[in-house]
Amino acid sequence: MVPSRISVDRGSYRINDGAFTTAPGFINDGDVVTLRLTAARDYGTDVTQALRIEGQPDRVFRVITRDDAAAPREMAYASDDATTSTIGMRWSEYGKLTLPVDEDGKPGVDEVEAADLDNYSSRYWYHPTRGQVTRAGYVAEGNETVFWTPANANATTEGSSFPRTEMREQTVLGNNKANWGLTGTHIQRGTVVVTSLHTPLKSGGRTVVFFGQLHSVGAVPPIKFLFQRLADGRTEVLSNYNTKQTAGASRNSPAKLPIKLGEKFTYEIRLIDGIVTTIVNNTVLDVRDMSKTWRGAQLYFKAGSYLGNNAKSARGAAEVLYSKIEVIHQ
Repeated sequence: MVPSRISVDRGSYRINDGAFTTAPGFINDGDVVTLRLTAARDYGTDVTQALRIEGQPDRVFRVITRDDAAAPREMAYASDDATTSTIGMRWSEYGKLTLPVDEDGKPGVDEVEAADLDNYSSRYWYHPTRGQVTRAGYVAEGNETVFWTPANANATTEGSSFPRTEMREQTVLGNNKANWGLTGTHIQRGTVVVTSLHTPLKSGGRTVVFFGQLHSVGAVPPIKFLFQRLADGRTEVLSNYNTKQTAGASRNSPAKLPIKLGEKFTYEIRLIDGIVTTIVNNTVLDVRDMSKTWRGAQLYFKAGSYLGNNAKSARGAAEVLYSKIEVIHQ
């Protein structure tokens, strides 16, 4: 492999066990990079550091000095969960939650705004403790969020007959109109495990759950990730690309990966100046040029458990656990 240039805009870094440095250098495939950044002295103040590796999008890290009531004042520190690129596992910084039920007396499906998520929990969306057994029988590690969606749920969103328990990204929290376009770098990465999948009512049927999407305002989603069970019982993950901003013109990814129920995996949707790439377990599934077909589109990410079936074709429920979510916009 040819070495790639590496640099940081502030602070310092080291490669493997070398000395920390502020000078640009070179990195080889397989090297481990450690960043070092001095946190702000004032509580609630953040500092950022950009890691630049040739041929890769910048990685921007943010450290917030937290006032921890349990620690002496002189031991204030930057919490680990703050050192993530743009948005980490805290869903209240991601956007709003859509639920597969209508129980609040208002028109349409129930939704939980970002500002209320830190104190929200239900059978459809919750954070299990370490050792807790989920409805699907999965023993939680204690760092996950459960998205549970039954096929017979009583409510669906406008334009769809399929239920979902799903997060909708909001770059300005509480505002669905603040979205983004094709230019720049836009990445969503997740670590998930699908622990249960609904069962087809007819033998030989197929069941599907969408767990990550690149969506568009007023149009079909350009990209969907699918976890599906085929008629012979095999399960696999693939991505699906819409070649037009209308329904009925989609293409499955050339690559599909066999992944079992209960098997943890990673995925990534990467959109850089109109070129979208889908990746699972570091394997590229598909690469598409969106620059013409999706010109003018306003986009946002989604994550969770969105069924490709309903009570007319399936029974049971899909359960998806996220242990990591990361979103980058540059």
